[in-house]
Amino acid sequence: MDLLDNEVELVGKMLERIESEKEQGKGRLNVLDVGCGTGRLSIYLNEQAGCDVTGIDMQQKKIEKAKTRCSGSGNVAFEMQSAEEMGFGNDIFDVVVSLKALHEIPDPEKALKESNRVLNARRGRILIIDWVGGTAKTSTHAHAQKYFTPAGLEQMLSESGFVNTRVELNREGELMLAEGRKKSKENRK
Repeated sequence: MDLLDNEVELVGKMLERIESEKEQGKGRLNVLDVGCGTGRLSIYLNEQAGCDVTGIDMQQKKIEKAKTRCSGSGNVAFEMQSAEEMGFGNDIFDVVVSLKALHEIPDPEKALKESNRVLNARRGRILIIDWVGGTAKTSTHAHAQKYFTPAGLEQMLSESGFVNTRVELNREGELMLAEGRKKSKENRK
């Protein structure tokens, strides 16, 4: 599956982090792609890392296109679901990912809290790639007013219960990769 030029660098880093999870003895990973759109990232992660991937999006047409794109792969599934009220149980996924979609979710904080809920309590990790707000490079984009600053996204992750959060920008400074871990049960007080 082809990535856009501006996605290659950070999706590569996302893939490296997913691969490191596998190498730590965790075997095949169960990944949730929030705001999957037409399924490009879901299919890519399945092909490159051998993950079982479930993609969710609120637009039925995009889900239908994603299903058409991945026909033949039994390890990728797509469902029409809200990121703010997922129909999954607790502690289901090892990794939650999102590619340039968080800014389009009506209540991104609620979506992050839901992502935390569905992540596995022992090893859950979130990896989000989105546009950087407040920069000249992104100020002319149609959704620019909805973009997050790196500090703002990192704070939202922390407020949603994630720990070990960090954000890094791509070379051009227009996209960022934000990540965090679900707080383990042993560390909760």
